[in-house]
Amino acid sequence: MRRLILLVPLVILLLWGLPPFFIWIFSGSIPVTLLAADVWALLWWSAALIASAAICFGFGWHGANTDKQRVWPRFLLLAGLLLGVCWLVLPTLWSILRETQQPPMTVRIIGLLPLLWLLIAVFGTALTLVLIGQHFRVAYEQARYQQHLLRIVHEQLNEGVALFDLRQRLQWANIAAQNALFHQQQLQPDAARLLQRALETQRSASQNFAVSETMRVNIQANPLMDNAASVITRPLQNDSDQSNFYERFIRRIVHDMRNPLAAITAHASNLYHTPDGDSAAKNTALTIENEAQRLTRLVDSLLFDARLSYVPLALEPLDLADVVEEVFFQHDERAIREGKTLEIETLPAPLEADRDLLVRALSNLVDNSLKYSKPGAVVRIGLEATPTAYTIRIRDNGDGIPPDYLPDRIFEALVRVRPKDGGGGSGLGLSIVKKIVELHGGQISVESTLGQGTVMTLCLPK
Repeated sequence: MRRLILLVPLVILLLWGLPPFFIWIFSGSIPVTLLAADVWALLWWSAALIASAAICFGFGWHGANTDKQRVWPRFLLLAGLLLGVCWLVLPTLWSILRETQQPPMTVRIIGLLPLLWLLIAVFGTALTLVLIGQHFRVAYEQARYQQHLLRIVHEQLNEGVALFDLRQRLQWANIAAQNALFHQQQLQPDAARLLQRALETQRSASQNFAVSETMRVNIQANPLMDNAASVITRPLQNDSDQSNFYERFIRRIVHDMRNPLAAITAHASNLYHTPDGDSAAKNTALTIENEAQRLTRLVDSLLFDARLSYVPLALEPLDLADVVEEVFFQHDERAIREGKTLEIETLPAPLEADRDLLVRALSNLVDNSLKYSKPGAVVRIGLEATPTAYTIRIRDNGDGIPPDYLPDRIFEALVRVRPKDGGGGSGLGLSIVKKIVELHGGQISVESTLGQGTVMTLCLPK
């Protein structure tokens, strides 16, 4: 629109200002003279020009309409009638009322060049008006669609959208955001803290909140370029939802399985350590104990996986180097016992994250690297920094991962690369690691070659 405001006066100047000025300079005469017979003739002339300009504008306006078959016939009929009335009926009526053969308006042109300029100016002005009409119609349609889209976002979208300035003052919010974020026109305290953290750190922050007894939402605060922030709220499944009912049902069963599993493990251990038991009974007891322990690990993994979906991150300022060192000391003695080497390379890496979850994720990756490496292998944990993120790489020269599981299938739930190796894996470890990394806004990737080793790469934004 600004370009149009600047362009129209320039076109008018080029068509109606400069050419007659130069003709007057070189010839010494006014190139075109208009003589009106009286005031009524002048009024008719002005009205006819305005009507013609409006028709040119309407030509462009309707030309940009997508429904031309319905609009064009009526417009052309109306335009033809209006032009006929303005340029034929009105001057004829004026001559009849004045009882004269003299035209109401006389145009005097001093030569061929002024005539050529006049024709170019008239047609150029008409074309300019047509283009202006098209531009206004396109702008009108865009504004109408934007208003329609804004109305849908405001009234019909289940996800909440809200905009805040640097001082956390609300600029705009749809109905869903108002219901989720505000109570008695005041921003919810939890949402206010999340928004404040996003504005201070200039990083996205996300957390699940219980708005009421029957409503839980995920709130994500995102800093914007102009020192403002957007807040997106996404409703979580309601307790009455059927899929959520089955999920809670399964979690309850899994939780209740832990007590009998503990009992089975304890009794199997007692049978195995019975002094007068025969070897077959001891082997059976050992098998029961091992399988019960494996099932217990599976139950724990299922419960922890469910916890990631419902419990918000316990964010705290930390140093990733401390996290890497903690994981190192967890597995260092084991590596020495198995004849393997565990190395770390760290640097100061301040970050706001959930320490326990990151320790669990890295510990799982290191455990896999040690488990599937032969004696003499080297497992190295490296921490690097870029301007926008921290990168943690766990390298090993172990057995590697088959290509069929790369690059994404290895991170799917209940996928086990070696289901018959006796390692007791639940198939949820890497799936949980990926969820932990993504909850922190990061990404995880893997590179592996059979017989040569694996590199797990975690990228966490600063």
